[in-house]
Amino acid sequence: MAAQAGKGAKRPRSARSVAPAHPPKIAQTARFAAIETLCQRERTRLPADVLFDAVAGQCALIESDRHLAMNILYGVLRQRQALQSLLQTLCQQPLSRIKPFVHQALLTGLYQIFFLDRIPESAAVNESVKAVQAAHLPANLQGFVNAVLRESIRRKELLMPMTFHDRDGAPFLNHPDWLVRRWTERFGQEEARRICLGNNQQAPLIVHVNTCLSTPASVKKALEQEGIEVQSGNYSPEALILPDFHGAIHRLPGFAAGHFQVQDEAAQLLPWLLTPVRQGGLYLDACAGLGGKTGNLVQLGQGSDMTIMAVEPDAQRRQKFRENMRRLHPDTQLTLVETDLQHFAADCDRHFDGILVDAPCSGTGVAGRHPDIRWNRQERDLPRYQQIQLMLLHQAAGLVAESGILVYATCSLEAEENDEVIHHFLANHPDFRLEDCTPFLPPSARELVREGFFAPRPGPSIDGFFGARMRKGEEEP
Repeated sequence: MAAQAGKGAKRPRSARSVAPAHPPKIAQTARFAAIETLCQRERTRLPADVLFDAVAGQCALIESDRHLAMNILYGVLRQRQALQSLLQTLCQQPLSRIKPFVHQALLTGLYQIFFLDRIPESAAVNESVKAVQAAHLPANLQGFVNAVLRESIRRKELLMPMTFHDRDGAPFLNHPDWLVRRWTERFGQEEARRICLGNNQQAPLIVHVNTCLSTPASVKKALEQEGIEVQSGNYSPEALILPDFHGAIHRLPGFAAGHFQVQDEAAQLLPWLLTPVRQGGLYLDACAGLGGKTGNLVQLGQGSDMTIMAVEPDAQRRQKFRENMRRLHPDTQLTLVETDLQHFAADCDRHFDGILVDAPCSGTGVAGRHPDIRWNRQERDLPRYQQIQLMLLHQAAGLVAESGILVYATCSLEAEENDEVIHHFLANHPDFRLEDCTPFLPPSARELVREGFFAPRPGPSIDGFFGARMRKGEEEP
């Protein structure tokens, strides 16, 4: 009888006799994936997107959970200083003494409670505790996470101002001090704060329309028919901004057919520095990556009978490059060289009318779209990047034809990687001369030129970039 199972029912002699042989497995949820990625980033300083892809695969996240995990992951990285300050207020012990997984679980829980309106506070607490349980951490640590997060809810009204300002009333910039100092010295305090605060907002999705297959107007119409808000770009004539879209990109109408690719406006504009494309010209993307700018160059050279070669040493990037080219430009013949620029330059006996060197860099200009960058970099990294950049430019210089164009680019805001690199290069290569970027950009983008360089600073629809255009040979009379 059911009543006999109540208070007066006989208890078994041993709990072992009724316990399952193995405790039930706790699911590795979206919160677990976000926390584990944050822990791995702290240990390795590897890019968060690379780490997350591996963790999400191991956790077998469905699409909606993957999106939630990414939202939490990048949100914690964008609001890190504010969250750390909140956590220290709630904890009596130094944060350095908290186990790494528990530390990150608390930060993700606080982010959901204080920054995400659509997640119930109870869910933020319970799912954070479950993530700690899934990590096989003891019950007392699960209780610790539960207690701290519930205390934050009880004190939320008093603590909320701490998400915006520190104890001295200064706004949280959520960037390392060395980077804030550099930007303040170079751009001024107001501009440095604008960049930092802008980086702390989620960047909108921006696409580049493939004019070989479609038009901005037709892509815009197709997206709007699906109820998606679309705005024209601010600088690039082929850019469309999807300010409120946060779903799966591959499900957008026209994506599979190659009508557009995801690409920031600054990256869209960079290949314009190689224009006008010469009829029958030979062009090289010397650091091709996934092929985004290679595809842009194909568009800019429509009808020119140009030949394009691309160099990429990384096998995974080459695979993505081929996939992108099959989707965007299936009828275009491209030569993808499976080596680095140094070996390519040593073996190549051809000279190019235009070469794009989109060099590896610190990436401080894209710290909004990739918020882990700001925490992964150190000021001492900059001289090392500069050496690599100068080496790549030197290797590319020997491949440029007479009167050919060499374009150098980074997604950095740092002088050591940008104008200083150009000045060093020109001092050692007197056969090259600098050209003003202004006339080679579309009129809508010419305001982004500073001292002859293409140099947008991070804004609502554009990343921080740098581009320089150099021509080989004597100046024309």
